[in-house]
Amino acid sequence: AAISASNISELELTLGNVAVSIKDAKLSVEYAEKSEDAFQRMARRTTHASALHQAGRLAEAGSLFQEAEQMQAKDQPDCPLLYSQRGFRYCDLLFVSTERFAWKKTIQEFTKTTQITAKNNLSSSNNLKEKNIIEVTHSVFERATKTLKWAEDSNLGLLTIALDHLTLGRATLYQAILEEAKTESAASELNNAVDGLRRAGDLDILPSALLSCAWCRFIAMQKTGNNSAQTDLDEAWEIAERGPMRLHMADIHLYRARLFFREEKYPWNQHKDGSPRTVKDDLAAAEKLINDCGYHRRDEELADAKRVILGQ
Repeated sequence: AAISASNISELELTLGNVAVSIKDAKLSVEYAEKSEDAFQRMARRTTHASALHQAGRLAEAGSLFQEAEQMQAKDQPDCPLLYSQRGFRYCDLLFVSTERFAWKKTIQEFTKTTQITAKNNLSSSNNLKEKNIIEVTHSVFERATKTLKWAEDSNLGLLTIALDHLTLGRATLYQAILEEAKTESAASELNNAVDGLRRAGDLDILPSALLSCAWCRFIAMQKTGNNSAQTDLDEAWEIAERGPMRLHMADIHLYRARLFFREEKYPWNQHKDGSPRTVKDDLAAAEKLINDCGYHRRDEELADAKRVILGQ
């Protein structure tokens, strides 16, 4: 019953029904408690935490992840960190402030003529917030490095390894943006993640990896054409729209707007009926999906984007 409730919760989350997902995830924890199965008690807490995270209930999600990791450490002292999908979800929560700050820097400072180069100037910065964010990013990088080694040594499968590469790629990308460094290492990790997810056949996570690749390619000035930010975004949309995976769809609308709003020609400039379409349409579509789904983890990022792009 715990497993079934968790599976339903994850499916509801993929479809964008966040409130229902939280309800079913909570039920999965209740069944796990009755089962007295140590793994189920730990794992179902992370399902519940992930659903709460998508709703923007970060403190509750963090408490559940920490509780689950304590259970993990007790049950497997040799592997005291959450790993596989559970560890990936926890790292996704730990990245919240880093991701938002990296986006703020991207949309506020990145112009058509700017190429991010190696300056590494944050080490002497007096900005405590930026330093704290960099420290968190380093911590997550170290965490994912450890869990990737466990996955490879124990042959935990393609999905687990791909998720660790995705976390490492994101950590490296965020660090490159914040420190104004080159993105080659991030691109390598993200390509490994996408390749691994393809081989694992895990399409519900693949759009998220493609979005990180799109961000990385855009910064490297690979904006349009083959193997570009645009092609990554288009592939992510093709997958997400079929679901419909509405949380991914909201993210894609946001990514399009934030990455391409300064471009002379907006790549998604026509509706299906041929009528004109602009960056404002993507922002409006993102906002509608965020509100309809209860996907409130994106509220602050949406507000940041509207402030810069629309002047609101």
